[in-house]
Amino acid sequence: MKLEYSILEHLSENDDGKFVDITFLDEDYASLIKTVDELMGKNLILADHSGRDFEAFGIGNDRPKVVNAKIKMNGRVYFQSLKKIKRIGSIGERKNKWNLSYFFNF
Repeated sequence: MKLEYSILEHLSENDDGKFVDITFLDEDYASLIKTVDELMGKNLILADHSGRDFEAFGIGNDRPKVVNAKIKMNGRVYFQSLKKIKRIGSIGERKNKWNLSYFFNF
């Protein structure tokens, strides 16, 4: 969920109608690809993580490839709903802390 949020946040902030490189958002390339595929399955982003085949030049294909993505309108709406949930959660946490301090008067 955290990686999903960070991908959508990065794409939303850098949205200029073109594909944006998101390869650097997570160190674990496999989890990045899995999350990108899930977001594509939900129809939230467009992504391209296919790379060139350099096998003929003696370079292996097991290296990480560039992941380019672009946010769709559904992705923007979903990201805004995630931001609301995150904000409400942080307000609820502060409210609970206040309630505990109310009971323990020092």
